[in-house]
Amino acid sequence: MIYAAIPEFLAALPAGTRTPCHGRGDLFTTTATGDDDPTAYAKALCAACPIRQACADHAIRRGESDGIWGGLTPAERAKLARRRPPCGTDAGWRSHFLRGESCLTCREAHAERARDQRLKRLAHEHAEHGGSLTGYRLERLLGLPTCVRCRAARQEYYADRPSSGKWYRRTAA
Repeated sequence: MIYAAIPEFLAALPAGTRTPCHGRGDLFTTTATGDDDPTAYAKALCAACPIRQACADHAIRRGESDGIWGGLTPAERAKLARRRPPCGTDAGWRSHFLRGESCLTCREAHAERARDQRLKRLAHEHAEHGGSLTGYRLERLLGLPTCVRCRAARQEYYADRPSSGKWYRRTAA
């Protein structure tokens, strides 16, 4: 039996959920022997796994040099690691996004970069215009209290617009 620390992607599984490889660690080592090809069987189990991609990402990030992880052999993982940009970078986030994958490291780094860009744009709006509708929207998006000048710019913008009323208060004709 193989004993190891539980990776974060396994800890995130709902209670009672098991992966196809649960309790079958012997199938996932490259040194396993037997009549059948353990690599092919392990890859077949991985194909039906709901967390296959997270497992492969974990093995690539940690540089696992043995076993089948996420349906990939060590050689396949090494090849992918050379092609993928590092996690936490904008290119890494884009790579995961385009593949439809989810990587917590990349998501958090991307959110931090987006917040920094919005704060810079807000500072520019305040310096350039004093207050603007864009500044008001950025403050709301960032969860910041809106400044007096941005609120005034918003009120001025919407003052000349006709009010159509709330959709839920309209009466049927």
